[in-house]
Amino acid sequence: MNESPRLAVCDIDGTLVDSKKRISPLNRKAIKAFQDGGGAFTLATGRIEKSALPYCRELNIQVPLILYNGARIVHPLSGEVLMEKHLHEEDITRALLLRKTYPLDYILYSEGEAYVFDRSSFIREFEKGDGYECSILRDTGELTRKKITKILMIGDNSCFDAFRRDFRSDRKRGAALVQSESNYLEILPEGVNKGTALEELEKILGFNRKNVICFGDNHNDIEMIRRAGIGVAMKNAGDEVKAAADLIAPDHNHDGHFYNTRTRRFAI
Repeated sequence: MNESPRLAVCDIDGTLVDSKKRISPLNRKAIKAFQDGGGAFTLATGRIEKSALPYCRELNIQVPLILYNGARIVHPLSGEVLMEKHLHEEDITRALLLRKTYPLDYILYSEGEAYVFDRSSFIREFEKGDGYECSILRDTGELTRKKITKILMIGDNSCFDAFRRDFRSDRKRGAALVQSESNYLEILPEGVNKGTALEELEKILGFNRKNVICFGDNHNDIEMIRRAGIGVAMKNAGDEVKAAADLIAPDHNHDGHFYNTRTRRFAI
């Protein structure tokens, strides 16, 4: 590829930040050099606004973000929601029924807020990592008054395959299920992923996919990596993610990036 990318889209956890949730000085320098050279840098994450915005301020991000693993695109400065999708009532009902069968902690997202039924040790660990506290749902009746963007379930991943089978239960269509961390299983609106959101973001910003480079490390990044003109998987990514990528970057604890701050071009 002769033309250097004009838009860089980066996952947060396991990609942009290290295991302590910090952006390295070298990566901050590389991102600033890319921006100073006229490039647009943004994030594509499963996180919600309040969890992603601190990184936006740290990196001076001024272009729309892909949030909720692709269910929402939001401008970090104005807060304007440029695109959003919601789960169908049938998918929410089925997920709540399966809550009785599987020992998973649920987090339900609606209008920029996260809701839980109780604050388990898994939930407390999640809150610490994402930097905010979830609100407690007193009863499922509260959900009838909310539009649900996605549902995140946390727990033992040995039951994820069985959950997927029971959730789909012979339906040919319905919500998407994606594993975003080793112990995270997410239910997203039908047809939603980071790749479809990237396509929408390209339209919003007026970029061609050939001008886009994307970085990721987990299953929820695969569609985005495949769509980009250049897809980059981190060294800490799984084999399926690496197979979808054009390049493999150093792992997230070792300044994984491909941007040369001297030449202000990606090393491709």
